[in-house]
Amino acid sequence: MSQLLELNRQQLLVIFCIILLGFIPRTWNLFENLQIHFDQGLHSLAIWNIWHEGKLSLLGHQTDTDGIFHGPLYYWLMIPAYVLGRGDPAAASLFQITLEAVSLFFLASLARKLFNFKVALLTVFLYSISYGYASYARWLSNITPTFPFSIIFAWIVYHIYQGRIKFLPLAAFFASLITQMDGAIGVFLYPILVWVTLQKNNLIKLNWKILSISLISLIIPHIPLLFFELRHNFVVTHSILRLSGSGSQGIGISTSILSRNFTTLFVELFHLLSYPLSFVTSIILIITAVVLVLRRHPSQTFLTSYILIFFFSLSLYQRGAAPFFFVPLFPLISVLFARTLLLLPRLLFWILFITIVGLNVYEWRNFLVPHHALTPIGTFNIITNQDRKNIVDRIYISAAGRLFAVWIYTIPYHLDDPWLYYFVWYGQARYGYLPLRTGGFSPGDLPKGTLFYNIYEPDDNQPIRLSLWLDEVTRNFGNVDFKYSSNDAITERRIFP
Repeated sequence: MSQLLELNRQQLLVIFCIILLGFIPRTWNLFENLQIHFDQGLHSLAIWNIWHEGKLSLLGHQTDTDGIFHGPLYYWLMIPAYVLGRGDPAAASLFQITLEAVSLFFLASLARKLFNFKVALLTVFLYSISYGYASYARWLSNITPTFPFSIIFAWIVYHIYQGRIKFLPLAAFFASLITQMDGAIGVFLYPILVWVTLQKNNLIKLNWKILSISLISLIIPHIPLLFFELRHNFVVTHSILRLSGSGSQGIGISTSILSRNFTTLFVELFHLLSYPLSFVTSIILIITAVVLVLRRHPSQTFLTSYILIFFFSLSLYQRGAAPFFFVPLFPLISVLFARTLLLLPRLLFWILFITIVGLNVYEWRNFLVPHHALTPIGTFNIITNQDRKNIVDRIYISAAGRLFAVWIYTIPYHLDDPWLYYFVWYGQARYGYLPLRTGGFSPGDLPKGTLFYNIYEPDDNQPIRLSLWLDEVTRNFGNVDFKYSSNDAITERRIFP
């Protein structure tokens, strides 16, 4: 590994120790406090079905655009983690955190190649102690693996930029892999591949063998989705084309989108570097821009070209970018920030450095107990891995081996995959049976002697909707016999029959 990364053993050891420091905020109370919401339940249930029932789907979950789906590779990637963790989502999250940790060696290698080892050390240190990066790492989703894969992709692309065109197939593979994890992230890496391939020192070395292998490498991660498309008349492709041609969200260029995307990117950088003081990030960003203009360095062309190509390609879509769309840029901008800090006068460096470290370490307190910690999507309600176990335990203990049915109110509405997963994975293994019914049903659907429980969470956006639902539950299944809550997860047993 030392030869691969071009770092000596002593350097690797120092980086390893810094990475270990980063495990503190990323894994603290992870198995209890990992936030579990709809996406986590949806993914876990799909992986469980592949694992136990052999339901090897050619599609992943749907995106926020009708007709456009992610590929299934995220599910396949996570199967070993779920198997080794016996189905526990927190074990899967720990796998993602470890994957990110390994990629930081590649980030250190890239930073050293671009500038020097001091920049590499500071980059990895800021990354490791960052409250924002730690929050992303604790977000169990298909987005999280794009962090390590994007770092490795950038490391490979820099090798190609230096004239090692033999790395092109590997870069093509990782670009497609990231696209399969999340198309809105990975697809904008393809223009970077084109740009780096067209460098003069690469064109003279390019041959049909490298191009052919690169094309195969590009296609391999897409094979499951390609099979699905061939069997279903390219339904996903048609949806993508419709989106691209849409006047309000499709391809176009405007200063308003550029401005909005820059604002989105800045907010994310501020979360990653100096939350909750945005002016600290503003100062470093301005100084970085000045340094790029006034203090020339051979590596700047690579970094600025990489960042600008991705940013402008992403900004061609008028729908605007979600915060996590910029994942491939975060590590590279962190390298630039680290270099900028090291160029500052010593006193100013220490003032900013101590401020950044102090702010981030102080925010680690949000990982000590369940909390609305900074996450890419935010959480209206606090429902953790342990909360869902507590609710399931309470229901089974109350039922004492008797048959029971559960009606569930979730946010997003009617998407109860997280609860279904915890009954299938946790409840069934521990107590030996499943609820007789879940979802919506009437009293007449239940055999005599069946117990009834309802589960819900607060709905601050539409409280009247929750109130009407509870009224309907009361009309059909009687008044509350007992009530139990664990953070924002609530269950009630009704006097039924």
